[in-house]
Amino acid sequence: MPQEQYAHRSTMQTSEGPQVYKVGIYGWRKRCLYFFVLLLMILILVNLAMTIWILKVMNFTIVSRGYPGRSGEDEGGCWSLC
Repeated sequence: MPQEQYAHRSTMQTSEGPQVYKVGIYGWRKRCLYFFVLLLMILILVNLAMTIWILKVMNFTIVSRGYPGRSGEDEGGCWSLC
């Protein structure tokens, strides 16, 4: 008897078409994700700007390491910890 019920259910035709599932992020989750990405981009730009500002203020160049006297060298050019 149960086999007949299963056979009957499998032969029934549905009037609905195939269901289409949306793939992706929608609604408030999408807005929060965009806000988070925007916040990260702003933090990256502020971080880079402050790094460049610190490098300019401390006078770092490829040749020198900053202000004279703060680099650990004395007048003769030797490190004080030598």
